[in-house]
Formats: sequence, C-alpha cells, structure tokens
Amino acid sequence: MAAGRTSVSLILPIYNEAANLRRNFDEIYREMVRIGDFEIIIAEDGSTDGSKEMGKELAASKRNVKLLSFRDRSGRGAALKRAIRVAKGDVIGYIDIDLAVPLRYVKDAVRMINHGCDIVAGSRYRGTRIRRSAIRLIASKSYNIFVNIVTGSRLDDHQCGFKFWKKGFIKKEAKAARDNHWFFDTEVLLDAQRQGLRVCAIPVQWQEHRESKVKADDPAYFIRAVIRYRMSKGRVQSKGY
Repeated sequence: MAAGRTSVSLILPIYNEAANLRRNFDEIYREMVRIGDFEIIIAEDGSTDGSKEMGKELAASKRNVKLLSFRDRSGRGAALKRAIRVAKGDVIGYIDIDLAVPLRYVKDAVRMINHGCDIVAGSRYRGTRIRRSAIRLIASKSYNIFVNIVTGSRLDDHQCGFKFWKKGFIKKEAKAARDNHWFFDTEVLLDAQRQGLRVCAIPVQWQEHRESKVKADDPAYFIRAVIRYRMSKGRVQSKGY
C-alpha cells in the first residue's frame, strides 16, 4: 500500500452468502477504488453454497483482493479475528455483504478515524431510517438495553454490521478477545470503553435484506456472554459516544 496515504483494509465476513457476493461485490470494489489505497479481505467461514469458490475467483481476478477461509464453520468472530491479524491497512473495518448499511458511509467512517476516533461504530438508532421486522427490532433494542444495564456501556447499538477501527487497537484486540461468534462485536466495544478509547457513533440508514442467521438458542448465548463479561471484567466506565 502506498506510503503517505491512509490505507484501508475492508473485511467482508461471509457465510453462505454466494448470492449477495455475486450481487454486491463489484459495487463494493468500485467504492474502495474511489476511496484510494485499499485491500478487500473476504473472510469466508466454512460456507456450503459456493461462496468459497466465488471468493477464490474474485481474489484471482481482482487487484488487492484476498480470500481467507475455514474448512468448517468457526464463527463470525473467529473469521473476523483471522482477517484482522493479516490486514495491512492503517484503518481496518468490516461491513455486511448484503449492504444493509449503504456504502456511502465507508468514506465517512475512514474520515472520522483520521480525525481522532479510535473506533467508528454504525448506529441504527440515532434518528436515521431503519427498515426491519418488529420482532428483530424489539430483540435488538432489548439486547442493547441489557448490555447497558449489566456492563455499564452507554452505547445504543453494539451489533450493527458496520465497524471501523484504528489498526493499533484492533490488532491487539483480535488477539485478546475471547468470543469467536456474534458477541465479538460487543466485546470489542466494551474493551475499548474500558481502555478509555474514543468510540464514535455514525448514524446509518439500515435496510433488512435477509433472514437473520441468529439461531433459536442464540439469545441464551448472548445473555451468558454478557454476564460472563461482567463477571470476568466488571463494569465499564463509559462516557458514551
């Protein structure tokens, strides 16, 4: 990556997303070309629908694209951590391949990192338009309230699939974070607050494009993960964002 410019590593976590990868990758690639110095890392997690093969083709045919894949599913957190460890950018981030959050926010997130934020986290609940089912909206808001009550966090959205980090913090966090699944996002934000880092919200529009990959037993997993975090690390002293 060129010296003297902010380089960006964009991670695309993938599990059985062949249709979205085919539909949206070219648009993502064009946006990253407009941003400048970049790499795209496809973090494939044991897919069975041809996502891995499509990722191989893209990595072979596109400049600055690489594929990392697991033979079996290891969890979204594990896929992200592996990609973070090899990422070369000054700014490292990820977005969901279904583009529930519009791509125009990527440039804004990079700019915010360059202007002093250690983390930029998408927030779906700050006056922007969101479109999702009532059940998923209630579940999401209930989860965020639960996290805040148990841990002391003041963030209003811990799980939005749009986050960017300064390299120095997230490289260390990828080694330190314990969770390998969905709680990874929340764990990183809680750890950042514990360290007194500047966590910045970016209000984003959000459009529900697909059925949730959260399974029936995942709510219990989330509850256990939040309580385990509180018991092992205590409450965070957050100033919000």
